[in-house]
Amino acid sequence: MTPDAIRQAYRDVVRDEVAVAFDRLRELVVARLGGDVPADLDTVEDAVLDDPESPLAIAHPDVVVHVPALTAGIVLTHRLSAAEHVEGYLDLDTDLAGFLRVAALRVPEGSLETEGGGPEPLAWGGPAGWLADLPLDALLAVRVSAAGDVDVSVLDEEPVAPPGLVETLRSVYDAEVAEPQLPVTAEALVIGLLLRDREAFARPVPPFTELAAAAGLEQRDDEFAHDESIWAIAEEADRQFRMMHRLATPEDGLAAAEALEILSGEVTAPAALRRALDLLGSPEVLVVVVDELLEELPAEWGREAAEYDRERVAELVALADRLVAAAGRSPRAAVAEWVATVAAERDGRVLDAESHLRAAAQAGGGWELVEDRLAAYESDRGDAAAALGRWRSIEATEDDPDVVAVRPFARAAGPEPGRNEPCWCGSGRKYKQCHLGRPAAAPLAERVGWLHRKAVGYLERRGGEATDLLELHAEALGTDGAFDDPLVADTVLHESGWFARFLADRGPLLPVDEVELGTSWLTVDRGVYEVVDAEHVRDVRTGEQLPTAGPTAAMGERVCARALPDGTGRRVLVAVAAVERELEEELLAVLEERDGLELLDLLAVDEPEPRAVLHTERARATPAAVSPVVRQLQERREQRWCDDPAPALDGLTPRQAATDPSRREALLAAIAAVPPDDPVTGRLGLRPDRLRELLGLG
Repeated sequence: MTPDAIRQAYRDVVRDEVAVAFDRLRELVVARLGGDVPADLDTVEDAVLDDPESPLAIAHPDVVVHVPALTAGIVLTHRLSAAEHVEGYLDLDTDLAGFLRVAALRVPEGSLETEGGGPEPLAWGGPAGWLADLPLDALLAVRVSAAGDVDVSVLDEEPVAPPGLVETLRSVYDAEVAEPQLPVTAEALVIGLLLRDREAFARPVPPFTELAAAAGLEQRDDEFAHDESIWAIAEEADRQFRMMHRLATPEDGLAAAEALEILSGEVTAPAALRRALDLLGSPEVLVVVVDELLEELPAEWGREAAEYDRERVAELVALADRLVAAAGRSPRAAVAEWVATVAAERDGRVLDAESHLRAAAQAGGGWELVEDRLAAYESDRGDAAAALGRWRSIEATEDDPDVVAVRPFARAAGPEPGRNEPCWCGSGRKYKQCHLGRPAAAPLAERVGWLHRKAVGYLERRGGEATDLLELHAEALGTDGAFDDPLVADTVLHESGWFARFLADRGPLLPVDEVELGTSWLTVDRGVYEVVDAEHVRDVRTGEQLPTAGPTAAMGERVCARALPDGTGRRVLVAVAAVERELEEELLAVLEERDGLELLDLLAVDEPEPRAVLHTERARATPAAVSPVVRQLQERREQRWCDDPAPALDGLTPRQAATDPSRREALLAAIAAVPPDDPVTGRLGLRPDRLRELLGLG
């Protein structure tokens, strides 16, 4: 029996029943499959019921629903926004959430596609102009037939909620929220209403968001809650999931949770602070906890994000001072000084950050986390030899991008100035007051690649929003090796504005001539260039011919790149991507928008492959939160595993084997072999600790 056949059996059974009790579902599926229980039934069942794109959903209380069958023919209402009208989409997350799982949709003008997902809201995108004839601010009535035909009409009058509908909605919410104490999605509430009353949406009623508000529920994105405590529990659950999935072992997860609990308050007791420092001794735990303490908001949130971020940074600065004082001269000082380094960096005090980092290096005795970051500081200052020495001391490979960037400059580039002569860096100060003992810099034009690498390294090490953006842009490009593609980092630097932040944050470290050159790069947009010869390219948009510092591609080829000045009148092309002629016109239009994600989407050729991000301290995955019903499903599977005969136990059930001391070793081996959680996909396996607990194994 193939997994596809089992999957289809689940869908067919639930479609025929529309809604079926979970305990009854398996019996019906096995009967449809001929009476035999396939060996991989549990695995396929999980995949079907835990798939957000599946037509099946689990509703309270333990009912599996075929959502398209349940919602066929209902009418949901929605107020058309100006953005939806202009851009030709309908938001699905709330008012129209009952239609989220319906596939193969069409309107008279053509097919509809479900767009978005992840951080983006889900929406229907349709043929050009499919909403153009609708009036602005129209109240729409939307129906979807069992065959997938979508009817969108305008209501002339405001509908009124029938008696009891709002009260029933609140009752559905109360039942959903009772056990998990977590916010409830609009989709779950719509499904719950229909299970209570199949006629709830037979006629137009006010938009769902307005019904929810009347029921005393607050909306945040696609979720609803009645009290701030529910949002707080959800935030804490999200935090715990983020940390557990970023860390390699359960022990690290527990250490991070305990450290965060200590440090999230106004703790001042030295003993508690020292305990937290001990828990942060693992670099992975340290980085995750500091990221959570800062919890940077996306810049597009505007003033609210900036104010919130400043508050969190100020709190971390004060906390770092207490940690440094509590650590004293003990080995804990390396951890405390590292926290102080990150706090000072985010506070815009890079020179103070460097002082803390050097103190951490002195206390840490070669700690890789500190040495890598300090090597980046040495590189920023232009001391290639010191940077190279530190990277090699932590066994960075010779093909590491940082090593490649600094290695050519690790030897003196010219004669050392006299002590009272102007420093070679261009600061205007005397050599003895500036870069005494450090080799003179190579010509500026030769340092273009190094300067660009400094900016990329800054992104990779900074954490927070920078790491989130790198992940998002790599996912958008979606090619093999996307995280290493120069185009990913360069779109974050330029189109997302992070090169300006690099210059602002690291400017006090950079040689003056590099700051001036870097400032000139801020206005250089990405373009499409035709290679004229080995030393010239032509801007396809303007026709301007530019001298380049070296060959970029074969003559006549076209490339997408940024042509950065090198200080001599020539240009260095960075983040070079080949351009297919059939994409050129569309690419030029995208470049006008200065949207890095749209550019990467256009250039993407493959599906993205999951992988960790860059260095250990930079990794930041954000898995989806596990819903309470899925957690209940996992617990039922664990109970069932204990009571199902196992070939490895000679046909005994694990519960039977647990009573026989001679089978303890085989039973423990069977527990160790159960499928674990998959942190990449977020799919839940079985929990060995829970199985041992159920079997009384301690």
